[in-house]
Amino acid sequence: MERLETLLPSSRPDWANMPPVAATHFTNLLLFVCAALDHLGVEHVIHYGSLLGAARLGSPLPWDEDHDLFVVDTDLTELRARLQPLLEAHGYRVVPDRRGFLWIKDRYWAAGSGHLALDVLPPTMDRVADLPVWEGGAPHMIHGELRPLRPLPFCGSFVWAPAAVEPILVRLYGPSGSVETMSRFSAPRIDPDTAAFWAAARPAGQLDWPAISRRFQSRSRWRHLLAVPWWWFNGGYIVGIDLLKKWARRWRER
Repeated sequence: MERLETLLPSSRPDWANMPPVAATHFTNLLLFVCAALDHLGVEHVIHYGSLLGAARLGSPLPWDEDHDLFVVDTDLTELRARLQPLLEAHGYRVVPDRRGFLWIKDRYWAAGSGHLALDVLPPTMDRVADLPVWEGGAPHMIHGELRPLRPLPFCGSFVWAPAAVEPILVRLYGPSGSVETMSRFSAPRIDPDTAAFWAAARPAGQLDWPAISRRFQSRSRWRHLLAVPWWWFNGGYIVGIDLLKKWARRWRER
């Protein structure tokens, strides 16, 4: 029973992890949005599961469903006015969430096909004790942990990450996000052509925006639907884990 209560979305066999067709689509989404923000001159940083995947695997987590991306010192309303036309011209759309942040999804989006959460990074704090609580941990940063932003390798390209990755991951995930624990997992494979494209168009510190724009304007608007069956399976798997944990807690309380 105790083991059931500690199950995580990563508690799965290899065959249940993200297949190449889903990983390629998911990686394209994050790297395109990062490239678009670079093109607009907007400072941004990954967080939460996206930070964990980049730091430990150099890729998305093989069980993840959404990317977590924050803009820094930027008004979200003004950013949306600049970013939305750019995204729509390249096959994506922006959907406001009632909680105040933005979802970025494929234009023809099917539930469970992967998406990206975009928000403004909350202010850094003076002490860890001042940080807000999120799922049992303190997710945001104290002074000195954010800047200077550092590039982390990601599927042939890179993502911008906080200066102090390790203390943030320890607060967020504890032992489950440690180097030792995460060494049990492998980065999901992506299409070799996609990896080669990103390595050429957006290596660390460089941006070939015209090449990226041409590729995404001409890409199929339906190809991401090939990944939908896995996203639905993954969502069901995670829901199943949550139900098992609830059952285990109720059993122990009897």
